[in-house]
This record gives sequence, C-alpha cells and structure tokens, in this order.
Amino acid sequence: MVITIHILATDDERLALKSLMNALEQVFPQAEICGFQKSQEALDYAERLCSENKISLDFAFLDVEMPEMTGIELAAKLKKICPEVCIFFVTGFTNYAYDAYRLHAKGYILKPVSAELIKEDLANLKKLPTFEMPIDPEPEKRVYIRTFGTFDIFVDQKPLVFSRTRAKELLAYLVDRRGSGVSLADICTVLFEDQSGKRANKKYAQNFISSLKQGLEKAGVSNILIKKWNYLALDIEKVDCDYYRFLEGDIAAVNNFYGEYMSNYTWAEFTVGFLNDKKSNA
Repeated sequence: MVITIHILATDDERLALKSLMNALEQVFPQAEICGFQKSQEALDYAERLCSENKISLDFAFLDVEMPEMTGIELAAKLKKICPEVCIFFVTGFTNYAYDAYRLHAKGYILKPVSAELIKEDLANLKKLPTFEMPIDPEPEKRVYIRTFGTFDIFVDQKPLVFSRTRAKELLAYLVDRRGSGVSLADICTVLFEDQSGKRANKKYAQNFISSLKQGLEKAGVSNILIKKWNYLALDIEKVDCDYYRFLEGDIAAVNNFYGEYMSNYTWAEFTVGFLNDKKSNA
C-alpha cells in the first residue's frame, strides 16, 4: 500500500521556490508537495493538515531568510504543531547552523538546490516510507545507548570507556541527531560553542573524531558510524537506545524518563523540553 508523504516548502522568491519544488518532485515523485512564498500561509497549511485533519506533515524544506517570519521562526512553530516533522533548511548562507541544530533540523542545504543535494541529506534519514514491506526479525544489537539520566554506551552489556571525554560527547551529539549527518563545523559549534570558529578547534575536533573511531574499532563496533568527507552520522539501525524507544512509543522507555536526558551536557537541554512535552501529551 502506498503511503502518502506530505511535504511543505517555502521560499519568498518565486523562481527559487519553483526550483525547490521541481527538485523535491524528482526525489518524491508520489508525494503531496505544497509550496508557499509566505511563511504565515505555510503555517496555516500545517495547522489545517495536522491539527484539523490529523494528518502528519512529514517534511518541511524552509528558506531561512523570509520576510515577516523567518524560516527559523517558522520551524519552531511547525515543531509545536507537528512535533515529528523533519525540518530541512534551504539557504544561501552558512551562518544559521547553530539555530538549525537547536531546532533539531535534519539537514542544511545550500542554494542552488538540486535533487542530488536533497538526496544526500536524506541518505541516512530513516523516514522514507513508500510501500509496506515485510518486516524481518530484528537481529540482536550489541550496542546499547543510555541517554536518560547521564549518557553512557554499552557493548555486549559492558560500559565502553573513552580515552577522551570529548570523543564521548561527540558520540552523544550523534545520538541526539538521530542519524542525521553533521559536518566538522557543526561539531565545533557544539563542542566549543562561542570559540567554534578558531582554526585550532577544528584540528581538535578532527582528533576527537579519530579518538571516537579508534574506541569503537577497539570494541569491534565501528560499523555504527557512517563517515564520509565532512560528514559523520550514527547508524541508528545498529544500536538500541532508550531515547529512540521512547520516540517509538515503547511504554517501558516512556516510564523510565523522569525529566533528565544526557545531563552531562548543557546542549542536551533542548531535547529535554521536547521529551517532557511528548510525555505530558502521551
């Protein structure tokens, strides 16, 4: 059975919106794609779809620099209406990466947009339902990740010890991203905050990536990482995680959440609010 995918796209420039819509139609030939040049019209559409018709909005591709209501502001409002929507920012600028991270955006696509660029950002996103497929028995996973309370990772039920605390924090960040890829700049933004632009910090970040890879290789689970040029992600299909179980509606995971999530890291506070809202509305 074909599952309809609902997609929202915005750009205040008519030709840019048309180009974005054409690219999306190539990637999602059977989806319902609605484009808007005004953010408020896009928000009104989402409210009708999600609140009135009880239909999920699957993806939102948002131009950042929009008049009256920016793409960042629109994304925040969309998240309240449709918490599960996958946000992708489309922009000609690179200085919105931190805002995109705060809103748990799944991608950050630089203009000019093409079907190939969209496919690259979607490559590791596990939310592209097209047909109902038979489900194979899930193999037992060697890696268990605990995020409620403090962050820890266990391999074959034994805690994994990291040689560098920043390498462990990097893995926590990848877990929080739920399979979405991050760049070196993204990593620096999270690990070094206001000093993320320093050249030395980029070198440190590369060392943390190497340390993380070495630690996972030593434990025999390096396959949970997906690494390409300037791209790093967690393969969420190869791990068991209380956070992911919570999002899937697992009762035990929901009951095990008491308002603390990766309390080791201040940047994880953004997800705490999201989880509290999900639990209160469950």
